[in-house]
Amino acid sequence: MKTILLASTFLFAVAGGAFAADAVVNEPAPEAAPAGFIWTGGYVGIVAGVNFLKGDMTIPAYVPPDYNTNSTSGAIGGKIGYNYQFENNVVIGAEASLVAVFNKGSDDTIAAIGETIHASADWQAQIVAKAGYAAGRFMPYVKGGVAFLHADDIYYDSGIFGLSDPLSRTYTGWTIGVGVDYALTDNLIFGVDYSFADFGSHDFANSQIGPTILKPSTHTVSASLSYKF
Repeated sequence: MKTILLASTFLFAVAGGAFAADAVVNEPAPEAAPAGFIWTGGYVGIVAGVNFLKGDMTIPAYVPPDYNTNSTSGAIGGKIGYNYQFENNVVIGAEASLVAVFNKGSDDTIAAIGETIHASADWQAQIVAKAGYAAGRFMPYVKGGVAFLHADDIYYDSGIFGLSDPLSRTYTGWTIGVGVDYALTDNLIFGVDYSFADFGSHDFANSQIGPTILKPSTHTVSASLSYKF
């Protein structure tokens, strides 16, 4: 009798354990929460927008001495960069961009002799550090760094002196800006951006007229479409 009781107890325990194990195995696992978009990674993109060149010009030998060769043009080019997102959703990154611009500005200096001074620019670039905040698929940011501007076709067109030799130089300056990116998909990112760049003061001395000082700065508004790796 004791043997039968022990055997029954053993069988009951084995059956109960098997039932419990089967229940655990067949119980559906809880679904994992969907992961949010992570901004960490490299990217390349195309850029298009509008570039305003403020071409302040000073000619000390003239009265008045101050003129401007302001102009507005389209801007198109590309960019490459990398972002890193921290656990607190702060994002830091670095970005380099290069755009072609088509600025051509001029101003009359002495109307009586039909004299005009010209200044143009054909490309602009920047290398910046970025700091932003990841709000899901949105990321607003600020940026700042070094900028480059290639100014060309700086010359006088004068009824007395004739046409001066065009001059070209590449300026180095600083830039700051703001923008916001939005992740359309896990790989495609759309962005809008504003930046201001200042390139200091530079003298294009003319043998007939004397110092000709150009103080260029730019405002650029652009949109971009990037591929994130």
